[in-house]
Amino acid sequence: MKTLTFKFRNIRQSGSALVLTMFIMAGMLIVAMSGAYVVFLGIKAGGIQAQSTKAYYAAEAGAERLLWELRQGGYSYADNPGELIFQGDLAGGSRYDIYFVEFPPLVFRSVGEYQSSKRSVEIRI
Repeated sequence: MKTLTFKFRNIRQSGSALVLTMFIMAGMLIVAMSGAYVVFLGIKAGGIQAQSTKAYYAAEAGAERLLWELRQGGYSYADNPGELIFQGDLAGGSRYDIYFVEFPPLVFRSVGEYQSSKRSVEIRI
């Protein structure tokens, strides 16, 4: 009568290859997800920077309007510091507000706003 013998050695080797493959695939997944997260953060930061730049240019536009109004001579500034002098809406959804800050010297603040970003420019005359 013959005895049955199994070769467990081959079964163990193929099982270890499967475990090793699973570890390698898990490592590749972690690296890929980390890279995707870094790209996502870069895209988000770029969007915030673009909003901030548009808000800055809106503040600059408000400052230019203030200087134009003062050069025309038909505008007298407010008496109360912190008072809103005028505001304007620009194309593309940005806007600006001009505030009188103090006297002397004449100091004005132009605040530009675009979506969730605000930037300000101070004008001293």
